[in-house]
Amino acid sequence: MTLIEDLRTSEERLSRGDLAYYRDICRDDALFVMPGMVATREEAITGLEHADPWDSFDLSAVQVRELGTDAAAIAYRFEGRRGAQTYTADMVSTYVREGGRWLLAVHQQTPA
Repeated sequence: MTLIEDLRTSEERLSRGDLAYYRDICRDDALFVMPGMVATREEAITGLEHADPWDSFDLSAVQVRELGTDAAAIAYRFEGRRGAQTYTADMVSTYVREGGRWLLAVHQQTPA
């Protein structure tokens, strides 16, 4: 898989609310910058435990930037639907490579 495929696949799994994957792929010190708050990994996971999963979602305009040999950022437009609720945001996630794996370090959401 290419870098963009690896990171996009990771973002899609995270968007599905796969909590075991969150615990596995997110660094212990990961930060989540969301509207109105900055959350730790555990706070983000706790929030997801109390949220319904998206009925559908799409990642578009996906771009990846390498930030050296062991860091990369993926940016995209997220469009999700949960019942009658829709959410559109520009998102960016920064990953670092540790032990041959890409781990999420920082994720930011900016509502569109």
